[in-house]
Amino acid sequence: MKNSILYLISISFAVLLLASCSKETNTNRDITNDQQYTTEEMALWNKLNNFNQKIKYGLKSEEFISPDSAIWYLEALLNVQHATDTSFDDVVTFRKNYQLQKNTDGTVSMSHVVDVYNILVGDLKDQLASLESEYKFLIIADLQRSMLKSEDLEIELTAGLGINPLVVYEPITVNDNWKYGNMLGRCNGSYFGQSDAGQELKRRFNNPEIALPFPHNAWINPYVSDILTSAQFPGRIFYEIASSTPCIEYDELETYLIQGHYLIYNTSTQSPLGVRPEGLYFRTLDLWTNNPNPSDNIYWHKYLIWYGTPVNIPPVED
Repeated sequence: MKNSILYLISISFAVLLLASCSKETNTNRDITNDQQYTTEEMALWNKLNNFNQKIKYGLKSEEFISPDSAIWYLEALLNVQHATDTSFDDVVTFRKNYQLQKNTDGTVSMSHVVDVYNILVGDLKDQLASLESEYKFLIIADLQRSMLKSEDLEIELTAGLGINPLVVYEPITVNDNWKYGNMLGRCNGSYFGQSDAGQELKRRFNNPEIALPFPHNAWINPYVSDILTSAQFPGRIFYEIASSTPCIEYDELETYLIQGHYLIYNTSTQSPLGVRPEGLYFRTLDLWTNNPNPSDNIYWHKYLIWYGTPVNIPPVED
């Protein structure tokens, strides 16, 4: 019964997403290299391509832009140029802070923005190189103001990185009784070090059969949620006080999967309550657990969800 409910929920999300996409299609299109693009898509490409030319060849003369424009250029080009829509089986989160130096009039020098972009790309490549998997890439990155000082602006990068080749989506069955997290395996002792309840939830949330992608080649306007816990959503995200590692049985795992989908796809005005911002689409979710033997005997899952706007634009060459 619950599998049927989950299937119906997935189909409903598919219909809603496809309907939204069809409504947003612009019939006023340009033709570039046998590919059709809207006027808005070409305008976006021109802005990012011009910025990219300044990165590659330098500025003819210094330019000055607002801090908000600087963050937009950094974030948009990083996602368009270095993120990929390739499928993946697991997600890890990468965070780092950067400084944008402000001028006395509150603007930011474009030459400094170019320098920060190169640092961002270098740090991303270093982080990917540090991951053991051969299959790894940027999924989506969010840049937000972290701290505003009189002399500079601190921005925080929160990036979702995809690792490991995609595993085929498998419905939850009566055999899916898993320890809560930390790769502790099934409740019967099998699959130790290979998976856990949190991993099983995460890979199903991110699987294309459920995430329901549609044709596009880039994401912009990324947004990352607050860290979601059962304190905000009691009974909808795993939380348990226990004297030993909890086992999440298959029917409970199905409940968390269904509730997770409502959290991902519903907005704050819908019921059950979700966290999706109006007008944005789900991109990926990270899920993590705490120490396998917590001193307070509290075991939990926490979620972090990325959203964005999918777009089609010509490639912006690196």
